[in-house]
Amino acid sequence: MAAYRGERSDHVPFCSPIKWNPSQDIDRAKPGGWRADHDFVRVARLVQEHCAPFVVWNPVPYPKIRSKYGYQRFLEAPDDLVIVKPVEKVGEIRSRHTFVLPTPKGDLTWIYEEDEGIETAWDVRRPIEKPEDVEKMLSVPFALKKTTPPEYEAFRNYRREMGRDAICGGHVNSMVAMLVGVMEYEQMLEWLITEPERIELLADSWLERTWARVDFELSQGVGPFWHFNGVERAAPPMMSPRHWDQYVVPYDGEIMRRIKARDPEAKIHVHCHGRVGTMLDSWLALGVDSIDPVEPPPQGDIEFAEAKRRVAGRMTLFGNIEFCLLDLGSPDEVETAVRRAIEEGGKRHMVLFPSATPHQRHTPRFTANAIRYIESALKYGT
Repeated sequence: MAAYRGERSDHVPFCSPIKWNPSQDIDRAKPGGWRADHDFVRVARLVQEHCAPFVVWNPVPYPKIRSKYGYQRFLEAPDDLVIVKPVEKVGEIRSRHTFVLPTPKGDLTWIYEEDEGIETAWDVRRPIEKPEDVEKMLSVPFALKKTTPPEYEAFRNYRREMGRDAICGGHVNSMVAMLVGVMEYEQMLEWLITEPERIELLADSWLERTWARVDFELSQGVGPFWHFNGVERAAPPMMSPRHWDQYVVPYDGEIMRRIKARDPEAKIHVHCHGRVGTMLDSWLALGVDSIDPVEPPPQGDIEFAEAKRRVAGRMTLFGNIEFCLLDLGSPDEVETAVRRAIEEGGKRHMVLFPSATPHQRHTPRFTANAIRYIESALKYGT
């Protein structure tokens, strides 16, 4: 929080290079699979000792009332309406998961597959494939399933006790992330031109349903941080600047504006890969407080020093250590990148941050680089 306020602190905060929360105790948790490997455990202990938790980590959880199906696959239709089919084995290490939403106008189906030992999944089929599937999706009545206010009391007490140093809050799935959750990415990009009316129907429904949840959570004290995820699907060159102004500013931006109006302590954090340099001015206009991962060329389009110059203390920047460097570089190259990021970041309004973390067993090279990342952050960030 000192970084957000631009204050001097003991060192520049830096986030974990692996998929392990610093608040977790790996010796107590004893995870299975490749997370039980000696090298993973070794790095996890360093993470627990030195790394900062992410800003929307909630040490005191509160009841989640959003759909359990990520990327709003069925646009917040009641979860209890979704039929979960038995898991199928479709390969030596591959399994298939199928979900069906019956609607008044016909069924919608979502299928994904995953491989053993790899912590991500691949969509095989998404619910919306034809224009009439939009009508099916919207024919399911929306009703926010609220919990009781006392269930949020522990969270409110924690936030009150932490005061201005509270790191906790809520999540918002970007409207564009919802679109590519319910349909193929290429289809969404095509429909921006050929089916704009249907895109707008889905977008308007997203705004209504997302705000209903966020509005209730705000009323229960959720905040101060709000993490917006998945907007990189709209980042140029995939969508045009005109479409950015048409489908990001009035949708994600509207939720951001309403959050800020309701909670004067609210802080908006946006996760977005790619050419963020083209969007900095838009985020500043929307009142965004921080972004990650601010990627340099060739993955992105802006160096850390230039991004810091342009935001001029009005935004905290997370970055800019690329995953490909941690995966394929050398420890010396990682140390050089960490030192440069901290020097260019100026040690204020910045958080050292890797662009991604591995979804599968770590290589010896990655382990060595992850350790050097932490050692270098401590060396140069004090």
